[in-house]
Amino acid sequence: MNTTPDFSISELIENDGLTTVLQPLISMNRKGLLGFEALTRAINPRTGENIPPFTLFNMCEDLETLTRLDRACRKKAFETFAPISKTDRSLLLSVNIDAAIINEKTFNYGLTGKMVEECSIPAGNVVLEIIESKAGNDAALSSFVENSRECGFLIALDDVGTGHSNLDRIPSLKPDIIKIDRSLIADINRKFHNMEVTRSLICLAERTGCLPLAEGIETIEEALTLMSLGIDVFQGFFFSKPAPAAVAINTDMTPVKFLASRFKTHVLEKLNRQKIMENSYKRMAGKLREALMDGTPGTTDSALSAFITENTNIECAYILDTNGIQVSETICNPYKLKENRRLIYQPAPVGADHSLKEYYLTIKTGNQWHTTDPYISLASGNNCVTVSTKMYDTPKSPILCIDIST
Repeated sequence: MNTTPDFSISELIENDGLTTVLQPLISMNRKGLLGFEALTRAINPRTGENIPPFTLFNMCEDLETLTRLDRACRKKAFETFAPISKTDRSLLLSVNIDAAIINEKTFNYGLTGKMVEECSIPAGNVVLEIIESKAGNDAALSSFVENSRECGFLIALDDVGTGHSNLDRIPSLKPDIIKIDRSLIADINRKFHNMEVTRSLICLAERTGCLPLAEGIETIEEALTLMSLGIDVFQGFFFSKPAPAAVAINTDMTPVKFLASRFKTHVLEKLNRQKIMENSYKRMAGKLREALMDGTPGTTDSALSAFITENTNIECAYILDTNGIQVSETICNPYKLKENRRLIYQPAPVGADHSLKEYYLTIKTGNQWHTTDPYISLASGNNCVTVSTKMYDTPKSPILCIDIST
């Protein structure tokens, strides 16, 4: 079957076959619109059917055609947004720039500046969204970003977190916004590794002075998890699908209100679950402490082993002296160890130094108990928390540490 289109990109552009739809960018702090991302749609001039964006851009067989299409999409986006901008100067418009067209010959043309000027849109309200996976010529890209910033445009990096993204472009380009890709966002509430990578990207954004934006939000669970991680700006079907400008400007804020209301309950439920779990951890550690205190000298390892056998959700247990040096073996639950990862994950031996660990330092500051955030255990390779507590109520008491599976 021949799937080659029977029309050209030039025909689409010349016959005004491109349209722009807008997808809202939602700020939970504002409880409303921050702006929109402009997305291009096209109509097959022969059949009247929609042309998927991927198909549209894949029709460009050379850089010249791609450049023409990219500029036509941008121009249509500004023309679509212009009436909205005149009504509300607080709203942003994010437009995509295909980095494949940025080179030594094109980066200083200033065409985007002329486009927004003709449409009476302030440059400061426009976000130039660079598709990270397609960024090629670093020198030209840096010059383009520098020139665009001098004109007043904001800069965003798209696709951050995908297999193609280059994190070194964040310090080199210093974007105003980084868009965390849907590949990390999908089911983030159930995926520990995705959550931790996203947490790191949010921290990186905050510490380097740029705004993290989560795209592709489809469920309230994803949105709640991201809010808990510190995300304020969202984009995705949960809030609104891309729509014509007249519809987008009147975006239904019901999902925003529902999310804001649900988040308060979510936080309270999370805190309550944490309290229940921490109390259960303390009870477990307390029982083990009593068993060790009642034991015969020299039988510490056997007492730890017996307790782990009875409590199968314990990953491992060990004891530190007052200086943070491990004085017992790390007694592990053999059913929790991952056989294929034993060369990477090794339980700490007697004499290991834990003096810089959070679970040791917190107890040394005077706290009776401490429970870490979840992490991947170096002893087992599993997701766990470490509970630490003093063995005795004395200044030089040994410290009991238990890794508990989560």
